[in-house]
Order: sequence, then C-alpha cells, then structure tokens
Amino acid sequence: MKSIRYWAKEEIRYDDIPKPVIADDEALIKVAFSGICGSDMFIYSGKHPRAKAPLVLGHEFSGTISELPAGYSGPIAVGDTVTVNPLLSCQSCTPCRSGNSHVCKTLGLTGIDSDGGFAEFVKVNLNQVVKLPAGMSAEMGAIVEPVAVAVHAVRRSALKMGDIVLVVGAGPIGFLTAFAARAAGAGKVIVIEPNEFRRKVISKAGFEVFADADGEQIMRLTNGDGADVVFEVAGIPASIETAVKYCKIRGQVVNVGVFKQPALVDLLRINFAELDLIGIRVYTPEAFVCAVDLVANCPGIAEVITHKLPLTQAQQGLDLMKKGGDNLKVLLYPD
Repeated sequence: MKSIRYWAKEEIRYDDIPKPVIADDEALIKVAFSGICGSDMFIYSGKHPRAKAPLVLGHEFSGTISELPAGYSGPIAVGDTVTVNPLLSCQSCTPCRSGNSHVCKTLGLTGIDSDGGFAEFVKVNLNQVVKLPAGMSAEMGAIVEPVAVAVHAVRRSALKMGDIVLVVGAGPIGFLTAFAARAAGAGKVIVIEPNEFRRKVISKAGFEVFADADGEQIMRLTNGDGADVVFEVAGIPASIETAVKYCKIRGQVVNVGVFKQPALVDLLRINFAELDLIGIRVYTPEAFVCAVDLVANCPGIAEVITHKLPLTQAQQGLDLMKKGGDNLKVLLYPD
C-alpha cells in the first residue's frame, strides 16, 4: 500500500509498504482523510523525542472499516464510517486506574508511537474506533480529533452560560476552541490572531477578532473587567502574557497551547487578581465522544478545513504548515 513515512529530519517519502495485518483485538481501516497536525510538524523537524523512523505519520484520521477479527460481534461492522481516538494508554498506572487515561504516565499516540493514517490502510485497536453518526462525512470525521482537544479545554474550564471568553491564537485549535466555547454557552467570544487569513475565516464565523492584544478594545468588550475565561492556544511567551493580562479578577486562564520551552508568567498578577491557571493535555474519552456530536451539529466548524491534498502532495501540505500562512487544517487523502 502507499504511505507517507518520516525517515529523518525534514525528510518524508512516498513509500509502498505491506498492508497491515490485524490481530484479534484490532480493526483494519481504509483511510479516507488524515489531518496534518502541529505534532506531525514537530516530528518532521526531527525534534520529537519519541517518534522513530521509519514511521507512517498521522493521528487525525477517518475512514471505513475494511476488516475485523474473525468472530467479532461488537458494535462496528465492515463498511462503517469511523474515526479513531489515537491515544494509547497502559491502563495500569495511577492516572489510568483513576479514570484519567489521557494523562497516562506512558501515554502514546497512533501516528507517533505506531504507524498512523498517512496511508491507504491503518490498523488500530478495536477500543480506539469511534463510529460516526449517519450523515457525517469521512471528511468531517477527520477533524474530530482536534475538535476533541478544544472540547476538553472547554469542559475542563470553569466556563458558565453567558461568560465572556477570550481566545489567544486562532490556529486550528484556537479556531475550534472558539466554536466549542460558543457551543458551551459563552455569551461573547473574542479572538486575538495576527494572521490576516485566519482572522478573515474566524470573523466570517461570527467571532469578534483582533490582530493584536488591543487593550482598549478588549476592555470595552468585557465591560472594563477582562474576560471570565481566557484560553491560551498559541503556545508562545507573548500569548500567555496576554492571557494573564486580560483575564478578569478571579477569572481563569486555560493553557491549551503546547510550549516548546519554559515561558515567563506574571505570578504577581495571578496572586493579586486571584486567577486560576490550569493546563490541559489532549482529551478524555468523554470529550472525544462530545467532539463527534459537536462536529455533527455545527456546520460552520467545517471552515477549519482549508486544503485537501492527495498523499502524493504530502510534502506540499507540510510546506504549507511550515510556512504558517493562508491555511488552517490541511487534510490528505489516498490517491
């Protein structure tokens, strides 16, 4: 089968490799679409500590069930359209035993710690498979995983009906977090995003958006108090500074972005304003299921998909992501 494999720093290859053979607890999926994520770019940069070449990339994907184990009698069937929860947990450490397998001590992901969805076929454990509801396309199924990150961030937050929310950074996850916050009942969602293309896309979705942290405008829109909940989604030092600065007294800052290096945080502001600062990592199984529902019932969320390319053009997709210009979510599909 055809696949895109990571081989070395900034080197991928369009390889012909054997079709996976499933075990008794696995399903074979014929891939429809796979999204390129920031984690894929981190692997491509040669900096990911766990990814080992050669590796089929891709942990955001959808497709149809191609094969199931002999004698299987569970809830999915050959031909079903599905997406995949890529998290791989040990099920035995303290976080796993306490119902928090998404922060497993040895957490792995399909597409990072095992071959992923940048291929014609991929095998996964049966418990990773999530059937899509009738009428949801495989294309939309491919964005469930990043939507789950946004849903988990909102579910972990203290967001209440009518709250004012500030989202700092409108890349794919920031874009989706704005939708998740609105769906959860936020009265107003304000977004800060310096990229003009991304500002236009999120503005069309009905969000108040600014190119930078315009203090006067933000305070005007928050009645002079700041936002009730701020989601930091850019993962850069300036974004956490903005998040803390424009959070209201006794408000909450949710760190969603993944920082590649330590960042300075104004702890004096956190003390004096009695702010809550929390982190999130990927998503719970419940958030993943909620993400399926959000995608199914929120048509505007599809605007996060800005490019669809065949696997043979995977390099072009990676180049688009690296450039960070006029794109949000780039999907790949088998030729």
